[in-house]
Amino acid sequence: MDYRAAKNQFKETESLTFKDPKGKCFRWVKAGSWQPTGKGVFLIHETYQLQALVGSFSEVALDLVEFSPDTVMFQSPPKGFLGTEMISEGLITFALIKSPYWHRLLFELREIVYMEWIPELVTAELIGSDQAFPLAEKGARSIELHADGKVKIRNA
Repeated sequence: MDYRAAKNQFKETESLTFKDPKGKCFRWVKAGSWQPTGKGVFLIHETYQLQALVGSFSEVALDLVEFSPDTVMFQSPPKGFLGTEMISEGLITFALIKSPYWHRLLFELREIVYMEWIPELVTAELIGSDQAFPLAEKGARSIELHADGKVKIRNA
């Protein structure tokens, strides 16, 4: 993947559309351009980005996020720029992506992105990736975290 070209396309269009080797298609949208649907997941590349999404967390909750594998999604009440949006069950879903291939792209974008799985598309703007995306559309493990320390393991 040409990370520089993807970064430039993201700056211009505020979105990227991918197809991974497993045939799954998904779209990344700049978090500020996100429209609440409750069906996607916010992607971050560093734990410090959590402050904008969910506010302050305890050290234990941050450790859970930092040391969990890529395949785990987290749910938490929103804060910051998302605080006034209507969200399903009052929670947003996010994931810390550590897979080197995808982490590097997120690092290059330097943004929190919102990802939605989409039906297969045939378009010139579709970016083919060499590696499968680590999160599953359905059946992923999920952990609910709250600033007060409440933790609940869920199935997504």
